Amino acid sequence: MGSKAEHNFFTATAIWYLLTVFWGFAPSFYLSKYFENPDPLPIHLVIHGIIFTIWVLLYAVQVFLIRYKNFRVHRSLGIFGLFILILMIPTGIFPSIYKVYAGTTTIDGAGHNVLRLFSGYILFSFAFFYRKKVFLHKRLMLGGMVMLMSAAIFRMSFDLNMQTSQLFNKGLQVLPAITLFVFDLVRYKKAVFIDLISVIAVFGIFYFADYFWLSNFGEAFMNVLISIFITPFL
Repeated sequence: MGSKAEHNFFTATAIWYLLTVFWGFAPSFYLSKYFENPDPLPIHLVIHGIIFTIWVLLYAVQVFLIRYKNFRVHRSLGIFGLFILILMIPTGIFPSIYKVYAGTTTIDGAGHNVLRLFSGYILFSFAFFYRKKVFLHKRLMLGGMVMLMSAAIFRMSFDLNMQTSQLFNKGLQVLPAITLFVFDLVRYKKAVFIDLISVIAVFGIFYFADYFWLSNFGEAFMNVLISIFITPFL
């Protein structure tokens, strides 16, 4: 993949993620007033939606800034991105574990989402750390985005009557990473395994997370998260 082809690929991912998030959350968030939503969203979900929307928009803006070689603004926005990443941690974790606290979901049900979010946060953190190593930075950012898309894609699946298909849900989630792996394989004539970090994380969480969350240690860990993210705000 040459430089132009790589720019085209990451530009496509920016558009892809904007469309995915909008489609997934239009009924419940962006265009909720046009849909039959009996109850308004609680404030913590509104804050969650705003912060994560800013992040997805920021990803798209950063991709286009690099495409058009505006590196100075890209670097400045990267500092702003670190601030948003810090905000994403509590605003992302809170909605999932609050459902456990309220008794509306199970520990393992929320735990899958918690692990996906933490995996995304870790990949984004490494992307920031390696921001001067362009090759690694871009691939770690993409991996982090892959981890954030499960909720939006799951909501899309209901519109397509595919909610029970893990092939659809997980396949669509990891598609950008798999595509990048194939592109890099063609370009460099060897496997670039960093492209597959998010793929491994997605399927690892899917197949093995229950072994953790359904254990006594997993239950104890969830209680710790509740004491950190929920109890102080009650």
